[in-house]
Amino acid sequence: MKKLLIIFFGINLIFSCSSDSDNEGVEAVQDFEPPVITLLGENPQVVFKDEAYEELGAIATDNVDGDISNSITISSNVNVAQIGTYNVIYNVVDSSNNSAVATRAVDVIEEIDPIVGTWTLINEEWVAGGDWPSSQPRGCFMTSDEGSPDQLIFTENSVTKNVWECWQDGSLATDLVVLGPIPWTNLGANSYSIDGEDFEVTFIENNQMQTPFDDGNILQTWLRN
Repeated sequence: MKKLLIIFFGINLIFSCSSDSDNEGVEAVQDFEPPVITLLGENPQVVFKDEAYEELGAIATDNVDGDISNSITISSNVNVAQIGTYNVIYNVVDSSNNSAVATRAVDVIEEIDPIVGTWTLINEEWVAGGDWPSSQPRGCFMTSDEGSPDQLIFTENSVTKNVWECWQDGSLATDLVVLGPIPWTNLGANSYSIDGEDFEVTFIENNQMQTPFDDGNILQTWLRN
């Protein structure tokens, strides 16, 4: 019986040593690295007052768990009915309980009239029929003109016009004349009044607009700077 016990303990000792040998060098991997949150879209995000707020979203990646974007929680205090700056907070936690936080600023502003900005004359056409009258100067806009391109500078309540006039050959007819600042009003449907004079504006693509001039005889095209 004693001999059998010795053999039994010997076998257990062999298996125990073998198991310890197999586990040598194997250590539990500990993850202390937090995930990374990447915001999608603009930051800060600009929203016009009373317009619908659109959540732009974010993605989250982790060194162990990979893509954990579905685990992001979002909290926000955005109020589109009130002008101000708000925050959208993005939180995520990985499987090792490492957390990350990112913040997006959201600016709620009054809607800006599309005419506000600095516009430079890039073309002028005689649309009254026939050729351009020889006695009628035009706005300067060509690179070969002696004068600088005409400019319209619209602020939220006034406009200043910088005018140079050129002849058809590009020679200077009138040097710089500064008109304004003059008050302007939006009459609706792309109609405006400048110092009591009404005019129509057509906004076209690529930040351009067209305006009639000289009682509709001339069509001017302007580019927003």
